Amino acid sequence: MKRFILIVFVIQCFCLSQLWGQDRTQNSNQQSLKHISESDSPPKSKMTKTIQGKIIDKAGESIVGANVYIPGTTIGTTSNLDGVFQLEIPASTKSLKISYMGYSTLEVAPENNMKITLRPDATQINEVNIVAKQTTIQVTAEKTTVYPALSPITSSGNAYSVLKNLPGVIINSDGSLYLNGKSGVKVLIDGKNTYLSGTDLVNYLMSLPASSLKKIELINHPSAKYEAAGNAGIIDISTQKTNSLGYNLNVNTSYEKGKYGRANNNIAFGYRKNKWNMNAMYGYYQGSNYIDVAIKRDFSGTATEPLIFFDQDSYRKRTYKSHYFNFSVDFYADPKTTMGVAVRGSSTNKIENGTIHSLFHTLTTESDSTIHSMTNNDENRKNLTSSLYIQHKFDSTGKEISASIDRLYYSVNENQFHKDVMTRVSGLSSEDVSQALKAGFIKMYSGRVDLAYPVSNIWRFDAGAKSDFVNISDASDNENKQNGQWINDPALSTTFHYNENINALYVSSKVKKNALTAVVGVRVENTNVKADSVNQSYTDFFPNLLLSWKLSDIHAISLTYDKRIDRPNYRDLNPFVYIFDNYTYEEGNPDLKPQFTSRFIFSYTIRKAYRFSVFYTHTRHAIIKSYFVQPGTRRVLVMPTNMSSYNSYGIQGDMAQLSLTHWLQTSLHLELVQNNYQWVENGSKLRNKDFSFQVGVQNRVNLPWGWSGEVSGFYNSRMANGQIDLLPVWQISGGVQKNLFNRKATLSIFSNDWFHSNHTRIQGVISGGNVTTNEFDDHTVLGISFTWRFKKGSDVKKTGDKKSIDSKRISL
Repeated sequence: MKRFILIVFVIQCFCLSQLWGQDRTQNSNQQSLKHISESDSPPKSKMTKTIQGKIIDKAGESIVGANVYIPGTTIGTTSNLDGVFQLEIPASTKSLKISYMGYSTLEVAPENNMKITLRPDATQINEVNIVAKQTTIQVTAEKTTVYPALSPITSSGNAYSVLKNLPGVIINSDGSLYLNGKSGVKVLIDGKNTYLSGTDLVNYLMSLPASSLKKIELINHPSAKYEAAGNAGIIDISTQKTNSLGYNLNVNTSYEKGKYGRANNNIAFGYRKNKWNMNAMYGYYQGSNYIDVAIKRDFSGTATEPLIFFDQDSYRKRTYKSHYFNFSVDFYADPKTTMGVAVRGSSTNKIENGTIHSLFHTLTTESDSTIHSMTNNDENRKNLTSSLYIQHKFDSTGKEISASIDRLYYSVNENQFHKDVMTRVSGLSSEDVSQALKAGFIKMYSGRVDLAYPVSNIWRFDAGAKSDFVNISDASDNENKQNGQWINDPALSTTFHYNENINALYVSSKVKKNALTAVVGVRVENTNVKADSVNQSYTDFFPNLLLSWKLSDIHAISLTYDKRIDRPNYRDLNPFVYIFDNYTYEEGNPDLKPQFTSRFIFSYTIRKAYRFSVFYTHTRHAIIKSYFVQPGTRRVLVMPTNMSSYNSYGIQGDMAQLSLTHWLQTSLHLELVQNNYQWVENGSKLRNKDFSFQVGVQNRVNLPWGWSGEVSGFYNSRMANGQIDLLPVWQISGGVQKNLFNRKATLSIFSNDWFHSNHTRIQGVISGGNVTTNEFDDHTVLGISFTWRFKKGSDVKKTGDKKSIDSKRISL
């Protein structure tokens, strides 16, 4: 099956390269798709004629990949990179249809030298917030923008399932996240901190309905305005927000079924009158998932002990109940001044029940000892974020100042119960019972101010300042059951107190003259930390550079450089111990240092459809999850550590909205990268490096009777990641979608991971012994989603987003 998938990808890549090559040639305007092949057709008669034209938007920019066809037939073509098309049609043809995603379909009489202007679909703008010049995927030198509402696969489920289906993005159930083969990704919601990482981030994304998402930006080159965190880039998830006069109501319900079922329901309301604009949403998520993990380890033999093998199978069922809400009010004091308040929160209960079966054996014995384990965890997490903001525009040239104050409160209460029963071939059996009661909170206050000041049509100046204050307090009480009584375990019971203050200033200057654009910025961040075992302060400078040269109206090249910092996640600093079983512990590391990354990217872009890049990154003190066998035991300790260095280089290509026919559009993501990790273990210098490649294809199909369909897939090859390798993973998904009742409703039917191939496998060497893991979850699903939209009112011009905060690292 893997070979079959690779062959399909290669064929599509070849076809797309041929299409692009045609667009690059002088004769590209002569290409058209015909109902029958020329080899079998009779000689052309005088009953046909050839027409040509150009398709533009209301701003006069060429539209690439627009469909031009005769209604009711398969005779059609698509516009090339210049927006130009040419088509041979029967002389009796009375009408042509021109369509493009996000624009109203236009029906015109065929003429020669036509100039056709498409306008944004007002229905889509109001109902799913599609803006002018938008396609399903847009690519620039700095970022890739995805619009989930246009896909039957990504318009259903929740934000977590949407990210799992994006090419170039890997997210696992433990919250580990990779973008284009690199870890160190920061996730924002509406430009603001999620303040979450790990499983906390996963729980939050699961509570966020996919129907509430407007767009997802995969930012390769964040400007100096963004916090300097995120060495692999930033994922900014923007949610829907109406700005129409009157009121609107959106109701969405979705259900998906794999081994277990999951339902996500939400209702969104918006109302604007005079100077007031209010938006609110409530969502409820309930469902179950499973984590099925198989682990194999071997422990090197000695002169007195043989080689020992360890096999473990675990199965954990997780049941979630989540409530999510947001509420915002904007007040337009005058045409230049807007102020507002926003509140966002979630409450999640997760119950996890699991069993673990572990077996020790040698080459000559079938079983040395067997461990049967049982785990029951019950946790409750609450997250509440509030924000006050104001924006004032000095004039119509873009001069404006904005400010915001944010507060976050996050809490967790968790009860973990664990029982191990060991049965030995020779000797007595034993039973260990333990429990852990964990509680903690995070309080955060943040404020920032930003100034945008266009000096002239050529020069723009930006500056700003920000301060964060964080207070964390956690406690873990571990107990062992002895003779029927619970006895405190002082070796594992602990507390953690952490205070952090980050102050930042940034300036940025943009000069655009003729074909040249230059953006130069610098950000200064001062960090002050006070914790149980750490008391430190440091200041760092983070330069940011972008040089872009527009070769023509279509082509441009650019060079970017930036320096970034990734401070340890608070969970990684927390010294608490999480017990999977007696032979697998996970623990934080309070001695972690920040990692620093320098990145160079050279890109060649064609409109907002194609991007080809060469990149290089160098990271000092790379923070990587590491694995050790504790001396004198067979217990594996999982702990984040700082490696000596991490280097990465490679090439990347993105091609969006390629039209092979008028009924098929394809987007393609390609990447070839080498990751090189170096670290010191027991006085020896070790290295793990390997080339890996990624391929992602999205095929969108126009089906009869108003339906649209999608078949998408990706393949990620073996990839080095610290001590271990992530083994190949691939996936194929599909779905169909239809607008109903004059676009007041949308029905989506989707199926993800058809072959249950999207599962995490790792392989590596730990303290001289080999280890492999294979982890499955409930990702192969069939689902249905239905959205109803009700609106009464008119449209107004939208104001700018009040984005104020960037990324963070909070997890308990």
